[in-house]
Amino acid sequence: MKRKFRLKYIFIIIITLFVLWNLCWFTITTIQYHKYVKAVPKNKWGTHAMRKGNYTYSVKKPDYLSFTGNLAVSREDQKDKMEDLIIWPTMTGGYKYGVRLQENGEAYEIYVNEKLEPVDKSDAIAKKVIMENKEDLKTLFSNANKVWDLNE
Repeated sequence: MKRKFRLKYIFIIIITLFVLWNLCWFTITTIQYHKYVKAVPKNKWGTHAMRKGNYTYSVKKPDYLSFTGNLAVSREDQKDKMEDLIIWPTMTGGYKYGVRLQENGEAYEIYVNEKLEPVDKSDAIAKKVIMENKEDLKTLFSNANKVWDLNE
């Protein structure tokens, strides 16, 4: 009899912890991403994406029980060139940034800081690619800041 009671008690504790974890996850991600999804509402396909001019803005909320989602600004106005700025909001209130540059069949994915400098200072290729595209990346960053007010 005691064994059954103990098993029920353990089962109830596990279920309660699981429910609490789900509630915490839902509350945290909903609050954290509220201003981003408000700025980029769902489109007719149910995704948070919109197009303004040559730029596409999107919000990817965190997957179930994950706390990592992202914001993205993309520009694809030439046939063989594409530029993306990806922004990961952190739990502590800051952001991490990455860029994806694609041109003539070559693609570069580089983590950058808020000044759009490569995080890996020893990567000469990343430095070169960033310098060649600095003005375009500044425009992407400026547009992202206008839509989501990242300095807040």
